[in-house]
Amino acid sequence: MTSVLLVAPMPVGRQRTGPAIRCWELARVLSADAQVTLLVPEEEHPSHPAFAVLGPDEADLDSLLERHQIVVVQGPAIQKHPQLAKALAAGGIHLVVDLYDPITLEILGTDRAREMGRWLYVEYEALLNEQLRLGDFFLCASERQRDYWLGALAAMGRINPDTYDGSDLRHLIDVVPFGLPAQPPQAGGPVLRRTLPSIAPSDRLILWGGGLWEWLDALTPVRALEQVVAHYPNAVLVFFEQQQQQLTVIEQAKHLAAEMGLLGRQVVFADWLPPEEWEACLLEADIGLSFHPASLETHFAFRTRLLDYVWAGLPVVTAAGDVLSDLVLTHGLGHVVEPGDAEALASALIALLNEPDARGSRREAFRQVAGQFQWERVSQPLRRFCQQPWRAGDAESYAERWQAAQGDRALSDAAYAERRLADTQARLRALAAKHNQAIGRSDRLQAQVEDLTRQLQQSEKQLQASSERHAQPWLDRMRQALDRLRSG
Repeated sequence: MTSVLLVAPMPVGRQRTGPAIRCWELARVLSADAQVTLLVPEEEHPSHPAFAVLGPDEADLDSLLERHQIVVVQGPAIQKHPQLAKALAAGGIHLVVDLYDPITLEILGTDRAREMGRWLYVEYEALLNEQLRLGDFFLCASERQRDYWLGALAAMGRINPDTYDGSDLRHLIDVVPFGLPAQPPQAGGPVLRRTLPSIAPSDRLILWGGGLWEWLDALTPVRALEQVVAHYPNAVLVFFEQQQQQLTVIEQAKHLAAEMGLLGRQVVFADWLPPEEWEACLLEADIGLSFHPASLETHFAFRTRLLDYVWAGLPVVTAAGDVLSDLVLTHGLGHVVEPGDAEALASALIALLNEPDARGSRREAFRQVAGQFQWERVSQPLRRFCQQPWRAGDAESYAERWQAAQGDRALSDAAYAERRLADTQARLRALAAKHNQAIGRSDRLQAQVEDLTRQLQQSEKQLQASSERHAQPWLDRMRQALDRLRSG
């Protein structure tokens, strides 16, 4: 039996994101055929009866690497674990690189106004280049993504006479989409209505099930809701907040909703739900929403939360442009509208809310599509590799590729340092600006004190000159106001 070590790029605990869910489920599926360990970044984490879960305080990575034949990485695994790079250099490990999230395309939309976004791109481009040079086998989420990554591998020289298998290179890179549990979700009572007092029992819930990121479009749905509420005053759009999300996007969405008079009633923001409550939330909602602009990131994206809607049989409204919107359109799972079109989005939402049984009429279509995406089914290419792992055909050039990968890692580390430096400098500038604002307020207050002092002195002189006793109470009040200003 082979042994597999999966390195999770994100925490797998209470606020479990798509990459963490993917690592967790692949570990579960692979454990049927192999001895599996999941290495996670947090010290407090859940456990699983079928595979070992180890945090940074529990894991001796050198020992783990000695005991495992295959390592599956996603994101900055090699960069975060120098021992992994050392073990790869020794050539004793089969490396599987999971490319399901084309992160550099997401980063193109991140922090565009600041230098930090540019360094973030350089960091992750170098990170991916290192992995593209060293991997024995690669995974991606769709055939469209596979075309993209085949181009990247060709640019790295990994498509060559030695790796070419005479066919379609499935031994080098294959498709493992995000998956779904075999069992449908189970109702567990109301979740949103229990945790959000503003939601009434009769409200119609439109659920934005994923994160709020800069490469998505949360503002068009807020604009569309004004028309929806005109037809359905009890319609409520629910967003979720979590620490990893872009605060600027959340602030923009809240600001727009407030301007339109929708915030707090028709547009609400909830805390990110723990995994055990998510399926009940999906069953509680009326519509599952995902929206994005027309972009390069959209073209190659695989919106994992749309699969959650499919799993729960939740009618979908989404923007066109990615592979899962094509799936929604082909199987009649809801409505697909053009990116940025608030009026068309409102019409689609109203049309679904008008249907007497939007869920029931699509139940069979949802069931068939969900069956195609069960984890046990979509993970077959990875399971085959882990049962009988192979070296990439150009293994003889590994030493040369490793030398080039060392340059990639150095560039990634340097970009990371520059990004952190830029972030620190930005924080210092913000603190300095606040300090200058405080100094400005202090100067203005001091000027007021000096002006009042002059007024008081002048008044005292006038009082002494005129001996008008009736002015004394006014003079006392002036002294009291001056004392308060001085003490403040």
